[in-house]
Amino acid sequence: MRDVVPHGIGITVEGDLRFTSAWHSGTSGTYACQWLYRGQGEAECLLAEACRRALDDLQDFVDEETTEPWPGSRTVPAADACIEDRKVLLW
Repeated sequence: MRDVVPHGIGITVEGDLRFTSAWHSGTSGTYACQWLYRGQGEAECLLAEACRRALDDLQDFVDEETTEPWPGSRTVPAADACIEDRKVLLW
């Protein structure tokens, strides 16, 4: 994710993902990993849902910080994720 977010947005892992901005002090983040512990179902489905939620939270943060849709030029596309060949794919 660090490679694709706009300049000025930082991402760290501190138990869950934390987001920082060059424009404001403080951090924000996601609690998407809690989905892994609250949900029921196959581990792959739970992991994909946690990743989707994390990407959705990141999109919200970037949009608010930059006041522009990300990624997108007019609207923010819906976040989604899946597991394929033991890799997490996000879009």
